[in-house]
Amino acid sequence: MKTRSLRIALRASAAIAVSVAGSAFAAGPNAAPDVAAPVAPAASQDMADASGDVSEIIVTATKRSERLKDVAASVSVVTATDLTKGGIVRFSDYATRVPGLSLTTARTGNAQITLRGITTGAAQPGSTTGYYIDEAPVGSVNAYTGGSGITPDLDPSDLQQIEVLKGPQGTLYGAGAVGGLVKFATSAPNLDRFEGRASGGVTSVAKGDVGYSARGMINIPLAPGQLAFHASAFYRFDPGYIDNINPLIGVKNVNSARIRGGRAVLAMRLGPDVRLDLSAVGQDTTSNGTNTVDVDAATLKPIYGDLKQNRFIRDRGFVRLRLYNATVRAELGKVDLVSSTTYQRIFFRELTDGTRGYGAALGPLFGLGSTLGIRLNTFKHTDRWSEEARASTNGMFGGLLDLQAGFYWTHEDDQNQIPSIDTFSTVTGATLPLPAIAIAKIDSTYKEYSFFGNARVHFGPNVDVLGGIRYSHDDQNYLQDYQGLIVGPRLVVLGSEKANVTTWLVSPRFKLSEDAMFYGRVATGYRPGGPNPAPPTSTTVPLTFQPDKLTQYEIGFKGSTLNRKLSLDTAVFYTDWNDIQIQTSGGGFNYLVNGGKATSQGAEATLRYQPGRGISFGANVGYTDAKLTTAAPAAGGVKNDRLPYVPRWSGSLTADYSAPISGDMKLTAGATANYVGKRVTDYTNKFPKTLGAYTTFDLRAGIEQGSWTLSAFVKNLTDKREILVATQLGLAPSATPGAFYAAAINQPRVIGAEASIKF
Repeated sequence: MKTRSLRIALRASAAIAVSVAGSAFAAGPNAAPDVAAPVAPAASQDMADASGDVSEIIVTATKRSERLKDVAASVSVVTATDLTKGGIVRFSDYATRVPGLSLTTARTGNAQITLRGITTGAAQPGSTTGYYIDEAPVGSVNAYTGGSGITPDLDPSDLQQIEVLKGPQGTLYGAGAVGGLVKFATSAPNLDRFEGRASGGVTSVAKGDVGYSARGMINIPLAPGQLAFHASAFYRFDPGYIDNINPLIGVKNVNSARIRGGRAVLAMRLGPDVRLDLSAVGQDTTSNGTNTVDVDAATLKPIYGDLKQNRFIRDRGFVRLRLYNATVRAELGKVDLVSSTTYQRIFFRELTDGTRGYGAALGPLFGLGSTLGIRLNTFKHTDRWSEEARASTNGMFGGLLDLQAGFYWTHEDDQNQIPSIDTFSTVTGATLPLPAIAIAKIDSTYKEYSFFGNARVHFGPNVDVLGGIRYSHDDQNYLQDYQGLIVGPRLVVLGSEKANVTTWLVSPRFKLSEDAMFYGRVATGYRPGGPNPAPPTSTTVPLTFQPDKLTQYEIGFKGSTLNRKLSLDTAVFYTDWNDIQIQTSGGGFNYLVNGGKATSQGAEATLRYQPGRGISFGANVGYTDAKLTTAAPAAGGVKNDRLPYVPRWSGSLTADYSAPISGDMKLTAGATANYVGKRVTDYTNKFPKTLGAYTTFDLRAGIEQGSWTLSAFVKNLTDKREILVATQLGLAPSATPGAFYAAAINQPRVIGAEASIKF
């Protein structure tokens, strides 16, 4: 049945592709413009102009400015400039608009983004998705700081668009981008014009709290054409909707969050063809609790009722991001040069309740039975420098060859600590003077340098082949220091690891016309290995774990017709993933091993249609079949197990309409339907739970006049309740009725409004 469904989807995509290709081929010339040809400003969907034609979608995540329809890879683009008008302020709000993307999150500010099913579950330590803000890499490549969960989730107040590249990006972006890349493209400073905007909004969540937000931006040309200052700031209070019913806590809407941040850029033209941008980005996210309710391990039904949990402490979280970048761009004849220098600091703190796990296990040892409360304090910190320099040139040897080459270097210092595990009485809340349960830390460094290059060879006006290669060397050092009651004698372990990895890419494309092409792509990617945090109770743990690598094969079509009013992007892919890095445990301590192989195969399609001025439709669908092809005993996986939290089917439908009311006043309205298919939470030997498929609906409307905009929206119109993540609260997975699991619940119905002004 699953194979038949995939065949039907692929046949439908192929039929549409042939139809669009035929129309585009008949309507347009055979020769396509080079990527340096003039193009219109970026947009997430084609935008009609006065003549009825539409402008182009421009992307930069390929490290060139290219029309989306010319990029020989699956790329999704979400325009960020108007997201706040629909209450879309977090990645979870627009994840379903990106085919092939799945997301797990249980707390505001913490999310794991998976592309095309490349994941080992919610607890995987190293990220399989790379992240950039403009030219600056963000996050940690190192596995020891939870890089898969501490990822940027920027407020869209000063973003231009979000570009998502599916598939391994090893040649362009190196380690970590094995599943793909998410790039946040910010709004560029205007060197010539003074401009600004301000907005404020309010939201109300069903059975929850009231939230609010304020955003502002100003752009000042200090020396017109030569020097400009651009700054933005925002503050957002996200309302909570989970109640903690514990009699000692008794807090309603415990999962509220406060997010604040801003961006400042000084842009200067140093010469007719040289530009320098100095930028700083900051964002702080404070969450007062998790988005989880207590459910039964066997039935996943709420134990205490709708949107209720019983925690013995306040589960708090805090994430601070600081990012500083200097980017120089120079055009020296036919050669374009780019240098990007980045300094980043990420600080993460979390207080979590370990009472139902460690408390239940240790309470009897102290004669406290089930009344021993445990509070875990976790700190993670990343301090990272990086530098990339690259040169590009097009049209060498009479248009035969385009070249790009570059150098990349990064150095990060990481800390992961549990400075204390606090003990208290769950009856009175009083602190208990017990011996230290555990004190642990892992200090590590990661250094990498890479050389990369790619070349596109043109075999005529319609056929070319892109080839790329990257050589990377990484060097890691590690210090583990464990002590405390559950550790025994103090354990201090030093470790190191070095590796050389080569990744490559081959991508032919055939252009039927300026507006239609077929392409193929074979690409490789990897995550770095590292020294192992050895548990004190084992002498069999390997001293290091190795890089895991994958190869992905992709065939796709991109085309538009009807004066670009109808466009279609489709792709079919197959992935081999080997030596998968798996987090396992021994003696209550986690460590990493390589084990098992997996495949991920599927298809994606995005359709955009604008039949006339002021009306547009969009649809995207993704099918992903990701599973183990060999057993992974360390993860509890057996052959043919599905990879956790990857839905086979997901997608969305959107419709937007605008029309003049009177004078320059305009009415806008829109609707979106989002679908996420069934998922499994874990592998066969860890009592996996099946999470049901669900559909949510969003509505939005607004009035625009001159520089003013007033908008209103409803998210999750039907107030749908669904589980996003389910994890055990005890020390081990369970299927026993009555055992406690924590289930992260999607946001209930939200009603909101926003007013904004531009000047």
